[in-house]
Amino acid sequence: MGGSRNSRRRWGMRIAAVFIACLPVLMLEFGLRFFSETGSRAIDYDPYVGLHQLRPLFVLNEGSNRWEIPPERYNFFRPDSFPATKASGTRRVFVLGGSTVQGKPFATETAFSTWLRLRLQSADPQSNYEVINCGGTSYASYRVSKILDEVLEYEPDAVVLYTGHNEFLEDRTYAHVRDMNAVSRWATGIGSKLHSVRWVQSLFEASYERTELAASVETILDQPGGLNSYQRDPQWQSGVEKHFANTLEKIAEQTRKTDLPLIMCVPASDLVNTPPFKIQTRSDWTEDEESRFRTAWSIARDSDQNPPRRIDALRECLSMDPFHAGANYALGRLLYDRGDVVQARQYLTAARDHDVCPLRATSAIVQATKEIAARYRIPLVETPTLLDERDFRGVLIADQVPDPSRFVDHVHPSIAGHQKIGAALTQQFEKLGWVELTEQSSVRYENAVKEHLSKLDQDYYVRGKQRLEGLRLWTMGRAGQLATEMADDRSSLREELQQP
Repeated sequence: MGGSRNSRRRWGMRIAAVFIACLPVLMLEFGLRFFSETGSRAIDYDPYVGLHQLRPLFVLNEGSNRWEIPPERYNFFRPDSFPATKASGTRRVFVLGGSTVQGKPFATETAFSTWLRLRLQSADPQSNYEVINCGGTSYASYRVSKILDEVLEYEPDAVVLYTGHNEFLEDRTYAHVRDMNAVSRWATGIGSKLHSVRWVQSLFEASYERTELAASVETILDQPGGLNSYQRDPQWQSGVEKHFANTLEKIAEQTRKTDLPLIMCVPASDLVNTPPFKIQTRSDWTEDEESRFRTAWSIARDSDQNPPRRIDALRECLSMDPFHAGANYALGRLLYDRGDVVQARQYLTAARDHDVCPLRATSAIVQATKEIAARYRIPLVETPTLLDERDFRGVLIADQVPDPSRFVDHVHPSIAGHQKIGAALTQQFEKLGWVELTEQSSVRYENAVKEHLSKLDQDYYVRGKQRLEGLRLWTMGRAGQLATEMADDRSSLREELQQP
């Protein structure tokens, strides 16, 4: 009996000792939770980049009592607004992302957010649907996530997210993430849960420097010689892709914690009519390898050679340099044009993924979007599949390659493509129980579309074409130059590679 009491006493003393030892940590946690601003970093902290200078996207117009995107933001956003006081019977949806969300090269009037609003309103005339377009030109996911932080304060009923194409636009380094010590990695991993851990994490920030990004987007291609700044760098690309996955998971966590419906779209891009924006060969050639590659590459680019000869030459090129974006594209395009779509898809996708100037979401970004959506049970619009209706002959047979006719350039869908995305999103909202799609709602939608399009004059489409030309010059690293100037070597290479 005495031994049992002594044993219990010893265990009691041990537990008390542990409690006393933990008491300072518990006091620190509760103190920080109630009196410190450290808690805001559960949402705001990004271990990859610093974005401390961002201004809110929306500004309150006290005269109209509306939240508005102010004119000084129109270089990246289009005008949009919503009432500061949310009316009864209103459902408010924020659409977040980059220029695809914005409807480039046109504008929000023909973006999928508009078609979504018209479909929802047609299916449920008794409610008022506000679909606010927050698409920012060149905005990557880490900037989009900051807009989400803001719009959570505006009584949203749902959020739609389409992001992934702009991840490689801004210059930043990921060396500090690779070099983090074990304590910093631990703190980053669980910092969203404990205020005290985030405080400890802040002490370690001095040991490394995150890339501090400006309030406004400053893309590499906007700088003189920007295209030359892109070099083959697998480590940097991997860092960008991991940063994207980290940001997307944070967005998923954020919306789940607030019980806010989130619908995500898989980023889609043109594979067929878009050659790589920049290609580079290996830098570690032997003289024999370099000579063999140059000979094979010369044959591959010779449009006078028959396709089988060019295909053999391209296979030889890829046997020496499998990550050569140009050879992958040329081989994929030749195979696609002769109807071998299964093999073509492999090489066209590799051409996108190994583009030295990656302006399209890579396979890793696409896969991260799908995996995170599945893990968090987020409704997902499979945009690449949605925009795949025809084969290489134009016959209505899906071939697992997005139809090039559904894009106006490398990533931006046509107006018809935006309408399909809007329709697919509406189906997701139907699954959420928001609306019921019927024949009557379809008729109301078609009438609403006719009325909406009748308000768009010819200048709207002319301006869209002008923006498209500007986008093409920008992707060639020639921002600000006149369309009348002669195209550079990359444009010439595009034409050569596209020849059958």
